[in-house]
Amino acid sequence: MGFSLSDHVELLERFLAQRQEIVDALESRLFSARGKAAARGGDRESVADIFDACFFGLPSRTLYKDGYSRDLDPVELVLRACYYWDHDRWPGRSGRIDYVESLYVAFVLRQLELLSLRIWDEEDGSPEERLQRLQRQLDRLNSDGRAPFVRSARWLIQTAQGPLTPHLEPYFTTAAKISKTLTPRDRVEIHKAGATLAGGHLRSQLRHLSWQTGWAFEDPRLLGLTRSSNSMDMELLVRDLVPLLSAYRAACATQEPDNIEQRLDLADAILQGLSADPELLLTRLDLLAPSTTIEELFLHRSGNGQVEWTPMGEAHLDYLKQYAELIADSVESLKQDAQLLYRAHALYSPLGIVYGFCADLFANMALNTLRPSPLRDLSLEDMFNSRERLEEKRAQAREWTQLPKGEGERDPFEHSSEWTELMVERLVAALESRGACPTEPNASRKPKASLYVVPRGVALESLPDGVLPAGIVSVQEHCLTSKSTRASANGETVLPASRLVADRAEGRFLASTESSSNFFGISKVVLTVCSSQGKDALATNVPTDVIDVLRAVCPDLLVVCEFAG
Repeated sequence: MGFSLSDHVELLERFLAQRQEIVDALESRLFSARGKAAARGGDRESVADIFDACFFGLPSRTLYKDGYSRDLDPVELVLRACYYWDHDRWPGRSGRIDYVESLYVAFVLRQLELLSLRIWDEEDGSPEERLQRLQRQLDRLNSDGRAPFVRSARWLIQTAQGPLTPHLEPYFTTAAKISKTLTPRDRVEIHKAGATLAGGHLRSQLRHLSWQTGWAFEDPRLLGLTRSSNSMDMELLVRDLVPLLSAYRAACATQEPDNIEQRLDLADAILQGLSADPELLLTRLDLLAPSTTIEELFLHRSGNGQVEWTPMGEAHLDYLKQYAELIADSVESLKQDAQLLYRAHALYSPLGIVYGFCADLFANMALNTLRPSPLRDLSLEDMFNSRERLEEKRAQAREWTQLPKGEGERDPFEHSSEWTELMVERLVAALESRGACPTEPNASRKPKASLYVVPRGVALESLPDGVLPAGIVSVQEHCLTSKSTRASANGETVLPASRLVADRAEGRFLASTESSSNFFGISKVVLTVCSSQGKDALATNVPTDVIDVLRAVCPDLLVVCEFAG
């Protein structure tokens, strides 16, 4: 960020103080009879310039455009409004003002999100004080009597991190700051937001990819595809679940009325988080560590060439250890609370919603003001609450499914009772499996399977009889390389080195190595299509550097076939 925290705060204060002037200017320059040419013409740059002029007073998008993907995009909201009104009818000024107010909120909310990530900046005051100031600013934004997009500034810290970015380290830096600062109550609320939003996003991704591929949601190919791209999401989810489970265990220890309410609120957030991938988070804890390890951040080579865990990697292992212990202690209580929270034929459940990113939900809230609708005063937090105002939330969900969309686009939102039942069934089944074997790493009915690797230079034919088990599955197609000659000789998959380097940064590999522009890696897909199915896997001609990493990442799965001659 190229300016001080105090300047950032001052800028937000100016936006809030000049709300009416900004709204009037946006309406006049974007939607009035004289000003709507740019918006109706679909010129994104011109619309962005108008936003900047109305907010900043000059054509500078240094704060507005942050380079993230899948961000809340007010420009897109303008273009969609024009498309909708052109195909329906243009409202009078009062109707246009209602929508422009939503655009104003969307714009300012993104600035508040960015500001939420600066509460740890080293200026006057403490992070707790800066969070309180942020809450006051959010309260001012919500003070106009309209339904708020979000009520709690603590949720902004999580929604701010929703957009995609290729840089993973800042997410873990922020997670560490949350764990070391703020009040216990604030931390719990931030972690509740993190668990519920992660669960919603990952369930939605599973649904969307199932539509795209035609594979059933429980198909190992689909699960392997999603898990390999979600290493960071799952690791951060575990970091949210650990303090929530700790607070939940304490709440379960007493039966006072206040504690019962707190227990159900915590159970709601925990179960929504677990529903993201019940097999990995409940049944197959033996695969959780390698599935969530991010090689580039968690491992390094020491001066003597040994593969070692970085401080960030050590923290990762510690969280996983705590998580396994807390799940074992809490599973029976979670089973009971799941029965209370997920009653059959419920009118509404967060487990049944399908969207994309958190920004898409904010966009739904804005687009819903394109047409008259009952004021339900439902915020983001409300839509992820399984217990209250279910009829109102079902009605809100129905309205969102009917929002305007572009030609050929899927519905922007779904709330499906069928999807709810599927998500509840697999969650409850995983809780039952974990409850039957609370301390076993593998609580499934599938046998433990191993990853057999044959080092480079060792011929498969040289291995003695009996070294490889019957029925072992070759996973050479999941060994990825940038060298085409190597791929054709060994049955590996060839991809550009730039793509493989990017995949490594995202944590898609169990282990990898790069030298002289030659890249080799073993995809994490192997864990899902083989290991979780109880099938032994075989990779051949594996470089020594990769084997060294595998020894650290999955020592309990790895079998190195070092026999020769």
